[in-house]
Amino acid sequence: MFNLKVKFMLAAAVLFIGGVSAANAQLVSGGVIKAKIPNAFVLRDVTFPAGTYTIERTPSTVDSSSLMVLRGEKTAVIFDTMSKESNTAAEDTALIFDNVDGVDYLSRIIIAGDTVSIEIPQTKAERKIIAKGANVQHIILSDTTGF
Repeated sequence: MFNLKVKFMLAAAVLFIGGVSAANAQLVSGGVIKAKIPNAFVLRDVTFPAGTYTIERTPSTVDSSSLMVLRGEKTAVIFDTMSKESNTAAEDTALIFDNVDGVDYLSRIIIAGDTVSIEIPQTKAERKIIAKGANVQHIILSDTTGF
């Protein structure tokens, strides 16, 4: 009898967590950020030229909800993200770049009205440069549309 109760509780917990995860993934499904980025930047150890880019969640429902797609002219990359909670909702949609010794690294995506920002993990090369005492500045690009 005890095993049956435990199995039932585990099954209910799995269904609940799965339902919550699916609901969260649907909240931003179809949303796209379009940004004209004025300088070259690095994402996943790849340098992208200045230009117009779109950022959105991967279209496949089997992918992790943390995977995003960056698309530009003749280029696209899928990258993983992390969520970071804030106490207040963002006023504007913005892309945040870390300028490390003159190189811009895409580091965060903020969406207007959200209390959760999308963080992009630092690359190994970026962490090494910062560890050596490099000058780091945050650059905010709020000239975006979408979401």
